[in-house]
Amino acid sequence: MKEMNRREFLTLSGAAVVALSLAGCGGPSVPPAPPTSESKEMTLFRAINEVWYEVNKEVVPNPKLDICKSVVYCQEAADLAKFTASPFETYEPEVDKEDFRKWNLPDDVFHEYQLRESEMIEEIRKKYGGGSYRGTVGVSNYTHDGLQLNQLYPSNPSEVREFVRRLAGHGLASPHPEQWMIGLYCPTIKGKTYTVAVMVNFAPI
Repeated sequence: MKEMNRREFLTLSGAAVVALSLAGCGGPSVPPAPPTSESKEMTLFRAINEVWYEVNKEVVPNPKLDICKSVVYCQEAADLAKFTASPFETYEPEVDKEDFRKWNLPDDVFHEYQLRESEMIEEIRKKYGGGSYRGTVGVSNYTHDGLQLNQLYPSNPSEVREFVRRLAGHGLASPHPEQWMIGLYCPTIKGKTYTVAVMVNFAPI
């Protein structure tokens, strides 16, 4: 048998490694997976941050204050937003008109819903500080027979700006403006896409 020199050995070893790696991933004939499309929530989050500083600058009453220039995405806030919207995805609305829907939940379901929502808010406060939960936008009338989704998904730049104005109120200014966070959930129900947003401000004290 011919004795293999070092160069031949390395060449064959390299070829074997390549062959094994191709076999492990299905071979060269398998095309790479296409990138997944961006979610509605992340698309809206990017659009919000594009105008966030400009809108806040317009509404902050004192120009000397440090203005919130952008928001950070917060998964706990997004989880809360999704839970807050869950009754609307689970139950049929009692009033179902094209421009108005109202949900009526059984008392036991509503109380359980409120309890879990309170627990999730408390979890946010434990992680980010006692005053960190700053509110939920997109849901109104917290009674068992009057839950409503009241914020349609902003579909153009003008609507995004109006939504940011609603989130900002009189402006989000603080000693640490970079600490504002947001979570979004955008369910599509009966052909309409709504938006629920939860605002959080990192406040460790």
